[in-house]
Amino acid sequence: MSGMDWDIIASVTGGQWAVEPASGQQPPVGVAIDTRELHRGQTFVAYVGEKVDGHEYLDQAKGLGAAMCVVTDQSKIPDGFDVPTLVVESSTGALTALAKQWASLLHGIIVGVTGSNGKTTTTRLIHAVLSYAGESWVSSKSHNNAIGVPMSILNAPIEARFVIFEIGTSSPGEIAQRASLVEPDISVITSIGRAHLQELGSIEGVCAEKASILRDTQTLGIVPGGINELEHAIENASVSCELERVSDGRLAEVTISERSVSFELDGHCFTAPVPGAHNASNAAMAVLVGRACNMSDGDIAAGLAKSKLPEMRLDRVEIPTKTDSIVIYNDAYNANPDSTRAALAFFASIQSEANKVVVLGDMLELGSAAESEHKSMVADLDIDAGRVVLVGPMYAHAAGQGDEICPKTDDHAMSELARTIKPGDLVLLKGSRGIGLERLVYILINRHTPFARPSSRRPGEGTAAP
Repeated sequence: MSGMDWDIIASVTGGQWAVEPASGQQPPVGVAIDTRELHRGQTFVAYVGEKVDGHEYLDQAKGLGAAMCVVTDQSKIPDGFDVPTLVVESSTGALTALAKQWASLLHGIIVGVTGSNGKTTTTRLIHAVLSYAGESWVSSKSHNNAIGVPMSILNAPIEARFVIFEIGTSSPGEIAQRASLVEPDISVITSIGRAHLQELGSIEGVCAEKASILRDTQTLGIVPGGINELEHAIENASVSCELERVSDGRLAEVTISERSVSFELDGHCFTAPVPGAHNASNAAMAVLVGRACNMSDGDIAAGLAKSKLPEMRLDRVEIPTKTDSIVIYNDAYNANPDSTRAALAFFASIQSEANKVVVLGDMLELGSAAESEHKSMVADLDIDAGRVVLVGPMYAHAAGQGDEICPKTDDHAMSELARTIKPGDLVLLKGSRGIGLERLVYILINRHTPFARPSSRRPGEGTAAP
């Protein structure tokens, strides 16, 4: 957190030094709550979670070069501990206060991205575009909650020309709180869908929550067009920024392949190396962000062409076997009715002689709509699409006679399901994060080793704070 001296750090958090910094000692730069992600010179925040107490890893944080630690229980500081350590009442409160101070020091154009689907993908597309115009920064992970947004702010380089933040929600009022920290110059609402209905209640509630980002937007809000509920929410949100809408009239000639999507926006052609028709809208919003930052369409197109999907968002994984490779489209980071239908539409568009296998995991956080939405999804499945496996208790309850179900989601159930996926199969994995369908990828890679090439994306190693 270069730019904040020790006195400011203590003052804005209201904390007390248990171990005071030495004279001339450099203040920290950046923050982590997980020792697997901690870099030398950062602050380590000892969060207390349901299963892990970060105070137990203070010595490890010291060994990794932490410049400072933040704790809530002074009695858990190890004897002889000599890393500057601040005792605060609330770890989240301290992170939030530090983030507010740091955000005021950032020099670059700030972009905030929210939406029911496509937030992380869109942040990566925007980052690819803006990187063509100057130094751009975006969090390497989907840090978009009450802890993640302050962490992202505190890890943003003060000198970056563009800084992109993902802003998520699960309950009313959360986007407004996080947007007030970020205070974006440009904001993007990627989509409106049936996510987090358990807390937000209805599409009207979703629209009101997403539109709240516009109240703290300084210059431009980019939103999907043609959604009456969103337009009503915008009217009620006291918005002062300019608005641009991505509508069907502006976005045309969408062409998809297994690895890319091409489209026209306002008559100009663009291609993004990410699959799925739904990603045309996400990429179009990245184009509009680039234009708002005074980039030419040619430079925007060049930047967009270098973009990459984040992990587990239609992530194409090819697993060699003794005979034919298994190809998996891993879209198992999250799921709701809209994103599931988008993934199914993409998978159906793939022209292949391979045996297609669709593995759908339960869609979580749908509240009272869960039963009806799962039944609707099952009813809408294309019986000619190939083999479909429904995973989890909600899909099992919604399934009809003859549907293939896997009610359990434990490791044994995943291992047994993996046995039924054969060489040459083309597989789609789509489910909520809590179901963990991505385990099928690792099981299949391990099963077909040594034929599988080493994966560049493996589960993390080391010890984590919560």
